[in-house]
Amino acid sequence: MHVKVENINFSYTELPVLQNVSFQIQSGTITGLIGSNGSGKTTMLKIMIQKLTPSSGNILVNQSPVSALSNTNHPFTFVPDTPVYYEELTVLEHLQFVKALYPQNPLSLQGLIKQLDLQKHLHKIPCALSKGNLQKLMIALALLRQYEIFLADEPFTGLDPRQLHIFKQILQELTHQHKAILISTHLLDLAEAICGRFVFLHNGQVLAEGSKEEITAQYHVSDAVSLEELYLHLTDRCTSDTVKP
Repeated sequence: MHVKVENINFSYTELPVLQNVSFQIQSGTITGLIGSNGSGKTTMLKIMIQKLTPSSGNILVNQSPVSALSNTNHPFTFVPDTPVYYEELTVLEHLQFVKALYPQNPLSLQGLIKQLDLQKHLHKIPCALSKGNLQKLMIALALLRQYEIFLADEPFTGLDPRQLHIFKQILQELTHQHKAILISTHLLDLAEAICGRFVFLHNGQVLAEGSKEEITAQYHVSDAVSLEELYLHLTDRCTSDTVKP
């Protein structure tokens, strides 16, 4: 599975949010979409799942435009930054509902409940959950769909160290299943630990793309720097270039 984002532009009213954004993600790889708040990460993900329509540009999945794919073979699943749920359904009812919609997904419902440690919360409604457990529900619902491309917007928010460990294990399992994974985050230490490739998004534009080694080589930066130091160096350099007379 190969996803190619080509020259995406998007604006809210007169304010440009994304400007000629292009990058690629591939099967078996975790790509980190890195950027500060307001850099356009959430907007980009919403365009990829067709919740928003770009003013120009294309998103291709195996060379086919996403807009041409039907709902029955739509390859994306998505963990949103703001939880989305039915207020009157319990955790178990949410899980059973999505499982029934995608019976071809071989993932065991009981196995997933155990893996995410949701047993004690199955008969609660979502608003009664802690932030971390609500996030685990969103992750579980995304995993139960039929998909080849896993997108997640700030999925680490609210997860405690044990929950983070479990989620990182799940992401590694997805790479072994040759899923393409794109994770939006501003937690750079965590991104450096789990992602093999990165897209640096800054002020709605792609600042750099590639593995950490490729980006440091491209910009002649020491490969001993952390991902955080690399990102800050490139954004500071971009800001400095912008303000030059």
